[in-house]
Amino acid sequence: MLEIPLDPQLERHLADLAARVGEAPGELARKALLAYLEDLEDYAIAVEAWREHDPKQTVSLEEVKRALGMDD
Repeated sequence: MLEIPLDPQLERHLADLAARVGEAPGELARKALLAYLEDLEDYAIAVEAWREHDPKQTVSLEEVKRALGMDD
């Protein structure tokens, strides 16, 4: 079991918000942590993709439209 120390102000905020939305504070904290970890993973994937990006392989929107026969 993971224990996370919270300062009193954050703990009060969590308890107040949990009461407002009808959740237990622990469940709300678990959901918040899960959402944060998912966002952080998405960010890490984007950073890795950017590092591997080869500008020479970039294709403009106009080129894509031409290739698909969608040019005006």
